[in-house]
Amino acid sequence: MPGNSDVGVFGLGPMGENFALNLLSRGFSVSIYNRTPERTRTFLERVGGAAGLTGTYSLRDFVASLSRPRRIFLFVKAGQPVDEVIAQLGPHLEPGDVLLDCGNSHFRDSDRRYEELLRKGIDFVGMGVSGGYEGALKGPSMMAGGSIRGYGSVEGVLREAAAKHRGDPCVSYFGPGGSGHLVKTVHNGIEYAMMAAIAEVYGVLRNGLGMGPDEASSVFEGWSSGELSSFLVEATYRVLRYREEGSGEPLIERVLDVAEQKGTGIWTAQLSLDLGVPAPSIAEAVHGRFVSAMRDFRQRASTYACAASLPRAEGEVVETCRWSLYLTFVASYLQGSLLLEAASKSLGYGFDVAEAFRVWRAGCIIRSRIVERAYAALSAFQGEGRTLQLMEEFQRDIREHVSEWGGFVALAARLGVPAPVTSSALNWYLAITSRRLTANLVQALRDYFGRHGFQRIDMHGTFSSGWGRE
Repeated sequence: MPGNSDVGVFGLGPMGENFALNLLSRGFSVSIYNRTPERTRTFLERVGGAAGLTGTYSLRDFVASLSRPRRIFLFVKAGQPVDEVIAQLGPHLEPGDVLLDCGNSHFRDSDRRYEELLRKGIDFVGMGVSGGYEGALKGPSMMAGGSIRGYGSVEGVLREAAAKHRGDPCVSYFGPGGSGHLVKTVHNGIEYAMMAAIAEVYGVLRNGLGMGPDEASSVFEGWSSGELSSFLVEATYRVLRYREEGSGEPLIERVLDVAEQKGTGIWTAQLSLDLGVPAPSIAEAVHGRFVSAMRDFRQRASTYACAASLPRAEGEVVETCRWSLYLTFVASYLQGSLLLEAASKSLGYGFDVAEAFRVWRAGCIIRSRIVERAYAALSAFQGEGRTLQLMEEFQRDIREHVSEWGGFVALAARLGVPAPVTSSALNWYLAITSRRLTANLVQALRDYFGRHGFQRIDMHGTFSSGWGRE
């Protein structure tokens, strides 16, 4: 089999299939392979023998069908399956060939694979791909890390396939090892927080104002053209409005209230703890999914629920919800920015946070007007302290609407609607902008019972006190 295809796609799940079609639509020839031959045949039958598409049924034929250097996109489940596929492909590869892991792999795994394959002369690129299966088809946002030579070999392909923001391809190289997957992990953590915040607002609209899905959908649709313009807000009003075929009832009412997860939110929360950089809204979003999974316990515990009546008019509540959601979005991006700043420095990746916001402007799940505004602000300034620049950009909005932020938290509590993400976002902002916290009392108590010592504001050194007990 002649090696003529420009690239190969290994794995024909929804993402792999659509990415292959994306590449074909850009004029690239593509060879495909799936471990289940039936899936390959089905895909070929569905696309009707598209020009430039080659189906293969063995790894030898798959690799042999590619022009050198071979450039192979892997769309397989993260974890051990990626290592297994790399091991299977290894005997068929040559130095200079490029493997791109396009799944949601842990960045530490990508660090390891990059080093292991580097010793064999194989260029490994760990690449986060955001936008879902539709983005894979029409143009995703892509965050690459690993071999700079490998990225250079495939950069032209990626720039063509990527989502475009006013003509600018939303793809970038973030540094060695697992840097690309690190950026994608934080992206997903922000996504967790944004979705949870949306759901909390929906809870107030539903439980407090008695809105049905159609009415709530109209509220979110109205917000989607303003400062809350974003993929997720648009998706929300579409999901709430959708009626199931046959019954004609809103499908959202039939969906079980258990939110699953694949691990990237947990990894972001763990990264936050490892680096000592607070990202409580992301962590609370993860905890919220854990709580949702405790459905049997929740059903029994619901007999102890507490709630109060709604003390405000509908219009006032809707405005409170609007600004609270907006500021929680802003805080979630800020927390992600701080994490990226710290991770880039401590892990030695060396990327600029501004570049993450650049590639998030189109194609990805967290794209929004806020991201566009954030990137514009970051581009206007250079140097360290990128998150401080973002805080300055959004300072006026926060100052003018912080009362609505707090009002939403209080309102949700009165209604018995859990709002941990919104509450944690507000408290994070209040804490991170406090010139003097009450942590001095925490440290004093630690010294009181454990002689852990404390530092003083009026002299250098570490001190301890008997606190009147001696």
